[in-house]
Amino acid sequence: MAKRSLSPEATLWTDASYAPLAGELLNLMGSALKPIGVGGPPVAEVNQLAKELNCDKHDDLRKMCIDRPAAYLLLATLQGVSPEDLNALVSQGTTVLTLEPIASDLQGLAAAEQLGVKNGGSPADVPGRIVQVPVFTQSPGYLAAADPNELLGDRRLVSFSSSGRPGHGSLFARLLDAWITVLGFTLMPETIDATLIGPHDEAPDTLMDLTGGLAVLARMPESQAALLQVSDASAVTGRTLRVQGDGASLRITDATYSLHNPQGEELDRMTRDPGPAGFVDMLAFQWRRLLDQPASPGSRPGTFGRQQAEAMACCLACLLSVRTGQPESPGKLLQMNR
Repeated sequence: MAKRSLSPEATLWTDASYAPLAGELLNLMGSALKPIGVGGPPVAEVNQLAKELNCDKHDDLRKMCIDRPAAYLLLATLQGVSPEDLNALVSQGTTVLTLEPIASDLQGLAAAEQLGVKNGGSPADVPGRIVQVPVFTQSPGYLAAADPNELLGDRRLVSFSSSGRPGHGSLFARLLDAWITVLGFTLMPETIDATLIGPHDEAPDTLMDLTGGLAVLARMPESQAALLQVSDASAVTGRTLRVQGDGASLRITDATYSLHNPQGEELDRMTRDPGPAGFVDMLAFQWRRLLDQPASPGSRPGTFGRQQAEAMACCLACLLSVRTGQPESPGKLLQMNR
């Protein structure tokens, strides 16, 4: 109990569908965190979670954050969350972990960059931050790979598969995560051709409305290409990255890593067991890393920087391609929104 009292405090904001997952995550975090508040719509599942965690229950996010300010807030849902709420949270120094992207277009992304920024200030001066979880680039497998870019060489073919069971992240969240990962190994695509296999006949209007399975072919300059397969309706949750270059071939999953030369000889691999690699395990892994490496004043990570903007443009090009049935240019979308 003494150890738990010294743990950082955390609040939760969830809806009925994500309440069990939020509870499982807090149980997995154990004494690393001290939950002090649970918020969300007035439904039985959220009320039960507050009772299980022995926390106060709140129906208003901003009031909860004023009454019970905490070092961390888990946003399992964006229902009932406004930009003003997010601004207040990062201004007071809270690290907000969100399962869903808080912006769904380039204008929203630009506005998110300014959350908590006061007149004459900059994003680096904001005490809090917003972190999407779980991202592939913070998984045990990816972190074990260090930086194999120099060994890979040129002429790269990149494939990324991200599958999730219902309730393990939206298709949009997985697509944005996929593009952030892929753009770490390729140039910006010249064209993107996407096909959606979903439950609805009509193409969705927004990225948040995407559901089902999405197949993407991207053509980059300098003899590079990428294939993405993303789903929020899979039987199994997991992510796999493959990069084939002139000098080596790389394979990374949530929990494994291997690098081979063109002759098939193993150059490097993960040598330790990272433990379980389920969806909640990846959430807990990234949260523990944030606990171990808290942001210091003036060191706010560039969560909404250039790479995030390029990834968002690629997501929007996917959506537009689904709607038009034609390849679309993410570069043009970026230029139109400058």
